[in-house]
Amino acid sequence: FRPVIHPLTMVLFLNFSYILATIKIIIKDGKTTPKVAQNAPKTNVKGPEIKFDKKEHQIGELKIGEVREFSYTYTNVGTEPLILYNVVSNCDCTEIEWSKAPVMRGKKGVIKVKYTAEHPGSIDKFITVNSNAITYRVILWNKGKVLGNN
Repeated sequence: FRPVIHPLTMVLFLNFSYILATIKIIIKDGKTTPKVAQNAPKTNVKGPEIKFDKKEHQIGELKIGEVREFSYTYTNVGTEPLILYNVVSNCDCTEIEWSKAPVMRGKKGVIKVKYTAEHPGSIDKFITVNSNAITYRVILWNKGKVLGNN
């Protein structure tokens, strides 16, 4: 008799294993408090790795037609040169500039963003950064509000 493991069972097991690996349990005063290890620095990364100073930018309130410029700064925390292959937005209202040159170990790079308010309502736009890093895809969020022409 040979047991058969359903593929969904394997996916659930791997997800559970990942959750256990990323949660640290601290027992203090008889209480168990889960502490998720967020943004923990990676050590001994073999290859390029990207780490952003922030992954969300609050644009604030804008009027239709108003333009806001800001940037996202990142660092290559890996051991090999980091290359951004493609940086794209989910909206034509966002222009993006980035260097195609490799970013060496420990050095910083900048993604420049220019947002033009086109329609009233909340701003909830994202930028997808694709690179040769171990974390090869990163999503950056631009949030804010466009006011009407009152």
